[in-house]
Amino acid sequence: MSKKPYISPRKSKQKTPRPVVIIVCDAKKTEPIYFSHFKNKKRDKLIDVKVVKSAAGKSYDAIIKKAIESAKGVEGKCTVWCVSDTDVNHNIPNAMDAKNKQLKKYVEDAKKHGFEIALSNPCFEFWFLLHFTYTAANLKDYNAVVNELVAYLPDYQKNSDVYDKLSNRQTTAIDNAKKLRRHYEEEQKTPNLWDVSVNPYTDVYRLVESLT
Repeated sequence: MSKKPYISPRKSKQKTPRPVVIIVCDAKKTEPIYFSHFKNKKRDKLIDVKVVKSAAGKSYDAIIKKAIESAKGVEGKCTVWCVSDTDVNHNIPNAMDAKNKQLKKYVEDAKKHGFEIALSNPCFEFWFLLHFTYTAANLKDYNAVVNELVAYLPDYQKNSDVYDKLSNRQTTAIDNAKKLRRHYEEEQKTPNLWDVSVNPYTDVYRLVESLT
């Protein structure tokens, strides 16, 4: 009876793929620049962070499409986050109703594919603002947010890399975002936080907490 060939345990042992977090952004630079720092931070840990941009720009359908493409072929556990804002064009008729219709479909599509959403209203920069102060006062658009933000980051410009100026205030931002959520859920009894009328708001903190 012939002996079975010896197989080295090291060679026979297969590595388990590391969990992957895919972050799909609807902006060309601001969000990808910010989240790239979490990718570097996690490089030596048991997780892969991949930041991708939606090629078609600020379209919820494009974000979902890019998320589906990015998740294909990924082995092991994969979590996909769609990072976006409301970006309402108040110059068009019934702008809020139209955006809410788009948001509803966006949320339904994300849930269908098992994707998470990190939404900011009116824009991602509101997440930056929460690093410095808490506010529940309505902020109409990007310009309104930046007008508040420059009091703390005087040189801020769109697509700036401000991560190093924010990192030591991250806990404050998370606490402020959670406080704002409680404001809507408990005080305002808001049934749907992903609605244009819920302004200002961001749940980017959920994504950030998952990466830290």
